[in-house]
Amino acid sequence: MFFMNKKEKMKTVINFFRKKYFKNISKHPNNYNKEPFRVLISTILSQRTREENTAKASEALFSRIKTPQELVKLDNRTVERLIKSSGFYRQKSKTVKRVSRILVKDFNGKVPSERNKLASLPGVGLKTADVVLSHSFGEPVIAVDVHVNVCSKRLGLVKDDADYETTRKTLEGLTPLKDREFVNLGFVFFGREICLTAYPKCKICPFNKFCEYYKNS
Repeated sequence: MFFMNKKEKMKTVINFFRKKYFKNISKHPNNYNKEPFRVLISTILSQRTREENTAKASEALFSRIKTPQELVKLDNRTVERLIKSSGFYRQKSKTVKRVSRILVKDFNGKVPSERNKLASLPGVGLKTADVVLSHSFGEPVIAVDVHVNVCSKRLGLVKDDADYETTRKTLEGLTPLKDREFVNLGFVFFGREICLTAYPKCKICPFNKFCEYYKNS
């Protein structure tokens, strides 16, 4: 087994992401439009669905509205129809409208840039808050979605029992500020193509020389 410490592993991972995914990352649905309200709503729509479904629902919704004020004015059936491809559309319709009402009432129609305020919104946990902070406000945070969580633990970058905050802080400690947004998006593509959650393609993985999961499988 080839030994590398965590910082060496992270540097190798980042270099691979930069070479392989740079063009794809620029097209990621959360990255191609960094307007905070769109990123926030799109990330809520992404819960429990595939990325292509999220992109379709987000495109349909934002072809009709651009602001929280406009979303609040849409009737529930219209919102449900527009976001139906995202799945669980009745629940998500209620959530995005509640979020929009709160933004209008409490934040003058603006998405807050404070993590605790974002995370307090309905349907918005720490991961969604961090996505918005990273992609819309340029904050150097690493949002820990399922791909970041699974892949980083398999590679031995993070302990297997680490919770969300421990995983985030550990990865941020290993990653230069300029690369932190890049890490989240890189793991998304890597997790979809190679380090699949159910059936990882370990034999073709560029990191199998130092991957803890591969060593123990």
